[in-house]
Amino acid sequence: MDVLLLFMAFATVAPFFFARRGKWSLSLLQGALMLGMWDYFLSHFTSITVLNAPTSIVAFYGSLLLADVALIMFLISFFKDMASKQMVPRFRSSTR
Repeated sequence: MDVLLLFMAFATVAPFFFARRGKWSLSLLQGALMLGMWDYFLSHFTSITVLNAPTSIVAFYGSLLLADVALIMFLISFFKDMASKQMVPRFRSSTR
């Protein structure tokens, strides 16, 4: 459950990451899916829901998948920045 909440927190921040990268269509899609994701999650703890079940299930899993895409994009850019600053440890010696 805690891993799910961690991914949901990252899925909530992912639209800002997409917007910062200039991926406006992904940002809007993730924002819409994020609302459905939280609706589906909260509907299991309360009796209040806005969307019907199939729509919120698709939004829940779609938002988590798009958050994984954002996480992979973030890690790729992070390691590229580290490599450009020569902060990544090298596994081969320079004497070869």
